Order: sequence, then C-alpha cells, then structure tokens
Amino acid sequence: MAFTHLRRRARMALPCFFSLLIPALAAAATGAPVIGVDEIRPGMTGYGLTVFAGARIDTFGVVVVGVQENIRADGHMILVEVSGHGLEKSSIAQGMSGSPVFLDGRLAGALAFGWGGALRPLGGVTPAAELLAVSTAVPAAAELAVTAPETDWAPLTTATGGELARTLGLGAGLPSAEPAWPRGWPEPADLAVHLLTPYTDDDHPAAWVCRPAGQAAAAGSASGVPRTLAPGAACAVPLVMGDAKLGAIGTVTWVDGDDVHMMGHPFMQRGGVRWPLATADIVTLFPSRQISFKMGSIGEVVGAVHQDRRAGIAGRLGAEAPLLPVHVKTPHGSYDFQVANDRQLAPALVFWAFYNSLLAVGDDASLQTVHWSLRADWHADGEIGSRTLNLAGATAGPGGVASLGNAMTAPLRILLGNPFAPVQLERVEVELRTEPGVATAEVRGLSALATIAAGTRSLPVEVALAPRHGVVERRTIELPLPADLAPGRHRLVVASSAEFFALEAQRAPARFRTGNLNATVDLLETERGLGTLVVALLARGRAVVVGGNELAGLPGSLARTVRRSVGSEQKTAADFVARHDESTPWLLLGHAVLDVRVTAAAGTLEPERRP
Repeated sequence: MAFTHLRRRARMALPCFFSLLIPALAAAATGAPVIGVDEIRPGMTGYGLTVFAGARIDTFGVVVVGVQENIRADGHMILVEVSGHGLEKSSIAQGMSGSPVFLDGRLAGALAFGWGGALRPLGGVTPAAELLAVSTAVPAAAELAVTAPETDWAPLTTATGGELARTLGLGAGLPSAEPAWPRGWPEPADLAVHLLTPYTDDDHPAAWVCRPAGQAAAAGSASGVPRTLAPGAACAVPLVMGDAKLGAIGTVTWVDGDDVHMMGHPFMQRGGVRWPLATADIVTLFPSRQISFKMGSIGEVVGAVHQDRRAGIAGRLGAEAPLLPVHVKTPHGSYDFQVANDRQLAPALVFWAFYNSLLAVGDDASLQTVHWSLRADWHADGEIGSRTLNLAGATAGPGGVASLGNAMTAPLRILLGNPFAPVQLERVEVELRTEPGVATAEVRGLSALATIAAGTRSLPVEVALAPRHGVVERRTIELPLPADLAPGRHRLVVASSAEFFALEAQRAPARFRTGNLNATVDLLETERGLGTLVVALLARGRAVVVGGNELAGLPGSLARTVRRSVGSEQKTAADFVARHDESTPWLLLGHAVLDVRVTAAAGTLEPERRP
C-alpha cells in the first residue's frame, strides 16, 4: 500500500486470524518457487520488484540483514537493506508494501514494513509462506455480517451534550459529544483520516489515505495502466470511485492464475471482506526525511479483495465486489460516487462523498444555514424486504456541515449493525440546500401559571426566543392537558426536538433497546431536528417500556405486573403528560424549565387514610 505499515517491533505481536494451513504446503499449492526462512542467511543478495513511475515494473537491490524469528504467533520477519532508484536516500517508501523479494531465484516474501526517520534503507519482509497461506476464497455471508447485541445510540443522543437531562436531575446526563474530527475546517484527506481511523492501526491511524504527506492513492484516473496484475505491479484497493476517488495503493506480491496476493500486511485486518481490486499508476516516489511515499492514481477495477489478514490481503482477478451508488445533489450541481458496500465502512464513505461535494461548489466556513436530507434504500431478507430510511436536519455557521458527521453516519451504522437481520444498502441519495446567514435562536425562558387545578383543559405557555440578529420573539402556545391530569409536582420544559431526543436516553433508556428491526428504523426516523420547538409537561416516571414501546397510563396493579416481568430497570425516569411540537424558522439553542404544581380539582374527595 502507499503505506509501509510502520509498526514498532513491540507492536508486532498480533493475534493470528488466518486459516492455520501448513505454510510450506500452502506455498507449494500456489506454484510459487519459495525459499523457506530456514534457508535464509545474513549477507544473501537478491532483488525486489516494484513500480517507481507509471506502470513499469523495475528491480531494486536487496541484501539480507537477518531474520527475526517468532516475533508474533506463527510469524517471522526477514530484515533486508535495499538499494537502487534512490532508495539509499529515500529508504522504504509507502506504496512499496507487497513488493516481492527474491533470493536465490526464489520468492522470499513481500516487503511490508519500514520505519520513519531510518538512517539506513532497512525494511521488513513478510515470509512468502505466510502470505501465500492467506486464502483467496470468497467469504461466506455470515463472515461479512457486522452485528452487535447492544446497538450504540450514543453518537445520536449526545448531539446536544445532555444538558437538559442534567437540568432535570435525571442522573448525570449524557457525556458531551466527541467532535466529528479535530477543530478547524478539514481538508478531504484529513476528513478521511478521522472517519476511518477506528478501523486502522492504532500507532499510525489511516496511514494509507491519500494526502499531501503522502499516505496513499490520489484522486484521478490512471491512463495507460495494464488491465491485469503481475508480481511487482502497483495495485489499489479503491473505497470510493466516481467523481472523487479514495483508496489504498500497494504492490502485488504473487499471481497464480486468478489468485492475487498483495501488501504483506493487513489493510484493516477485517478477515473476510468484499472490496474492489484495481490497477494503479505511480506518478513518482516522494522522498522524505520522515517516511517516503509513492504518489499515484487508482486505475481500473480488475477484481475483488476477499481476505484481509495479518500476513497480507488476497483476492481474485475477474471477481466482483458490491459497490453502493451515492448521489449527492447540491444547489450548484450533482455528483455521483460508488463506495465500497461494506457494512462497517459505508457510512463513513457516504459522508466523505457528501462533504467533498459541498467543497466542490461551496465551503464550510461561511455564515450560512444548510438544510440536508438523506434517503437510503435498503433491504433485508425475509418478511421485511425492501425499505427506505429517511433522515433530515439542518446546521449553521462555520464548520456546521462538518459537525453533521454523527447525524448522517450514526443512523446508517445502527441500521447496518443491527442485531436482528443482515441489512444491505442499495442506494443513498443526499441533498443539501444553503441559505445566507446563521438562522439560530436561543431559548431565553418561558412563563406559565405556577399552580393549576386537575381537570384544566389547557395551559397557556409563553416562550421567549432570541434570534441571533433581531428582537426577542415571544410565542404563546396553548398546551392541551389530559383529562386525567394527576395532582402533584410537574416540570414544564421547552427545547428543540433534538434536545428532547437526547433526553430520552436518560428519561426512558429502555426505548433504545428495541426488540426488532422495524422498531429500530422507526426510532431512527424519530424527529430530532433543531428547528422544531417542543413544549412538554413531565411528571415523575411511572410508565413501563417493553420492546422499545412506552406503555403509559397502565393501572397500578398491571404496571407492577409488567415491571416484574420485564425487570424494574424498564421503568421510565419521567413521563410525558403533554407535548406540543411546532416548527420555527431558526435552529434552536438551549432550553428552559419551570415547576408547575397541579392541585386536586375543587370538590374532589381526598382518599380516606386508615390509622
């Protein structure tokens, strides 16, 4: 890859996940003339194959320094010093990963490791027997599934920081949401680094991503690149194709018929995968005092990657990998992408495509308000069949679109990682429209009667909203009240629907433990925009949540029976007595809370107390 897998030696001991084939037999089965590690001695000379420019395969010199034995379970590393093509100064470059090394006319392994700041051009070679033992077989569907017993809703519920929950005293509230990426207005490559860091190496996150510092495939199409792959040829694992490209560039180690072995180290060590495999064109090798790298372009898709293992990645020429069409519509034009239809990576790749479309025709630094909508067509086997997930929202101000990372990706991650049924995305469409100015307003306060009698049909509520520019607006809302309003202390609350959605994680956390896929989708499509004003009256929690459904108003004996059957933790911390939603022209910030006391209606007999 455009990536020399810069793991320190102390980090080499990785768990072995590939099939425990006898390496020598596996190597023999490929027809590769392999030299075993036990035959390799310091001082042996040989050569390696790689591409330094264009698509031409060149040789470079290799001298064996020694062998590090058993530096990981069932794994060795051959240390070599390289020469030629300026490698004496540049040392090992990212993108040389997978370059086949030959000793005594036989394949010794794949150049796979390098170290930043090296004063000698030293590299680490993954032995051929280990790499060739990686299967090229298409993974079973079960191996591709990404499910979890507990769906992580935190990225959605922490969008407002949980301040309303803290104000209401419902526990400690929610932790503040992590920023979508480091502060500032990220370049496309920086965004890719952050979005994909959770799936890559801890020491050198997303070290393969194309960026000015040089960690992998550049955008643009390669021309004149051969339609097939051979040992030493540049190859690519494209994750995004179409109107922008993103992926990893490396080198082919060995080809046996349609079987291809590459890289000599993992991409993400995901095991069974289905990613596209493409040719690549190298523009140049950029020498650096820290770590050199190849600059290149992704070429034509010629096959698929099926296995991502510790010793390398493998796949087959002519095989196909599913791609997810992503269409992005902006006020100034539309863009089309195809992203790897991978349950783990697709949500981040969809957002990457969306954000790059914005940057192509606009910016994320202006004083503007951005409205967005997302439609994801998907299907699941069985009775559920094909369905559509619809999301929408708005943001404002510099960096506002960047902050949408969780709002867009988290619902897709929850859908694809649900524990009920494997889901496959079919198509994603994202649309955005922009308006000049930052249309925000702060909730400054509310006023209402502090005491009302049970049986009151409605409660007049005045809400004060302060726009970013302009005078404070006071809205009067008639909040309908239920006929069976019980006496006692209540809390009158006003905030955006986004704040109330975050409140649910403390008020009724069992709602997020849905019992089926349909309930999960319904919860994902729950209104949680900043532009919707919510006025609600809350009472002490008594309701029970079963299978994600809140059972309010149950008679006491029945409620106790249900709680005993599902567990006491299913009880809500607060109940909605009344709620009113209405749209506003602003994105609302903040909240306000007021105590309201409900007294017994006139003439109502208090229950007799026994001594």
